[in-house]
Amino acid sequence: MRKRKILNFEPDRLAFNFSFITRDRKYGFDGKGFTKVVKGQMFDKMVRLSSERYNAILGWPKRLGLENLPEKEVAVAVHPDFTRSLRHLDCLPGFWIFRISDTGRIIGRIQEKTFYILAVDTKFKLYKH
Repeated sequence: MRKRKILNFEPDRLAFNFSFITRDRKYGFDGKGFTKVVKGQMFDKMVRLSSERYNAILGWPKRLGLENLPEKEVAVAVHPDFTRSLRHLDCLPGFWIFRISDTGRIIGRIQEKTFYILAVDTKFKLYKH
């Protein structure tokens, strides 16, 4: 069997990581607000965001793409393992948010082209809207 060599591979699409969801049950995957409807809308939005070129989605309006807010404006309890891993030091500034219809917001950080999902805000209480 021949080995294939990948030359200069640089992904140009956004990927998602669920490893560091907050421990705060209100904003995690086991909270009351994380319903089947929210799951479906979140999945649909992630498919759309990961299907387009990264640079393109950064230019979309915030209702369709991503929104960026300074850390001081978002009251999310970041999972301690995310901070301990020092990933946050290489992330783009602030928190990044994508909307899941009018049912909620997904809040995370972006490192290179990986979106680390940190919280699911279906109560609209983690930042001023």
